[in-house]
Amino acid sequence: MQVDLTNRLGELRPPFSTGLARLDAMLQGGLRSGTLFALGGEPGSGRTALALALAYMAARARVAALVAGATLDPAEVLARYAARALHRERPLARLSYGDILAGAAWSTADDRAQVTHALETVLRKVGPSLHVQRLAPGDSASALAAAAERLWSRQERAAIVVDGIEALAAGAGASHEAALVRVSHELFALADRGAAVVVTCGAGALPHVATAAHVVAELRAVPSGGPLAPPDDLAALGARKVDLVVVANSRGSGGVVPLRFVPGAALFEERAP
Repeated sequence: MQVDLTNRLGELRPPFSTGLARLDAMLQGGLRSGTLFALGGEPGSGRTALALALAYMAARARVAALVAGATLDPAEVLARYAARALHRERPLARLSYGDILAGAAWSTADDRAQVTHALETVLRKVGPSLHVQRLAPGDSASALAAAAERLWSRQERAAIVVDGIEALAAGAGASHEAALVRVSHELFALADRGAAVVVTCGAGALPHVATAAHVVAELRAVPSGGPLAPPDDLAALGARKVDLVVVANSRGSGGVVPLRFVPGAALFEERAP
């Protein structure tokens, strides 16, 4: 069987950075076309925030990025990105993405100016490359394949981020575990056509999704042994230590990426081990 490796593995298309130097090193430079990246974690572990960060980095690299999820909407995605941009520029800011989404961030002129500037930063950096699609009950991976085709018609590279693969597996007429495996292989086929695909799932679903993934990683909480030291003390925004554990990687190496996660700011940053 003849196989065009340069097309299948995306060697002619450069990887885009994940924004995390240690993870980029494990992935041989970043996330490549033709890769299915499975990200698991317990509720509240930050898997949605990290998946959105990967979509943001793809869009910054002018990769057509589609974020799809059953519970995400464009306003929430934009609020998360605005909070991330705000806290990257003002590390001690106390406005959360919930404040932005609920309108509380517009109560003073100073807050309004900060959030407006953050929104402008996001729109300038991702431009028209970021798209959001809400998954409806009964949607399948084929709907994502159709969306990918539309993205490819406009840009050479595409990244598909599915937040909560369990939604695609629901109501599939088979056991939940079997449905997870089937949907994972359907998304593998989408990656095989040249997309970079990122899927999130609960920790219990990760072994089933891992049957098709090239890269398997899990976010795990780390006992902090006390509050984070200033200037990283953002307890009001839920700042805490987590580890991104790459447990399988056919694209490179495995290991641990130590992170600081600030949920209210939708922000991940590398920390010392």
